[in-house]
Amino acid sequence: MLKGKKMFDGEVTGVSSPEWKTAVKAYQGENGLTKTGSLNRATLEKMGIKLTDKQRDIPVNPNTIASGDSKPAKSTTKTTSDGDKTDTKTSDGPKRPAPFRSTVDQINAAQKILRDGKMLTGGENGKLDDLTREGLGKYQEANKIKVTKTLNAGTLEKMGIALTDKQKEQVAAQAAYDAAKTPKN
Repeated sequence: MLKGKKMFDGEVTGVSSPEWKTAVKAYQGENGLTKTGSLNRATLEKMGIKLTDKQRDIPVNPNTIASGDSKPAKSTTKTTSDGDKTDTKTSDGPKRPAPFRSTVDQINAAQKILRDGKMLTGGENGKLDDLTREGLGKYQEANKIKVTKTLNAGTLEKMGIALTDKQKEQVAAQAAYDAAKTPKN
């Protein structure tokens, strides 16, 4: 397929080579994928190559789909003897997404809701201080949300505070990570 697209001019042997990896990286870059040089699930699907049953059981790693400011999680760059650089994973399995972070505006809005509901005695300072965490715990308990005393996505949504696009991506990445870590019966 890459030979047909004139992206690879080496011999088709079925064995990886530096030229092959360069061609795969070029294809990935042109198709919105993270340039790893490997035939991961996202790359195979984008190429239209039928997956095996075993490959279909592997969840798509959200880190293999390039976006404006995302980077592949925990990879190292290895230089081959011919000077080609390739990304390699440092561990097996899906990578844990970054922790969820609220914006200052979201914290201010949540503090206003907590004050209006008489669950916060402090001010609206945009900080997740101890008083705000206590108020969040009261709000979560009153609304039958898991009590974490943090301003997480579920609490923001219950409060009617919109998530940013980046936060929505983060929630999706966490869900994919959790699904991948859940043992299949």
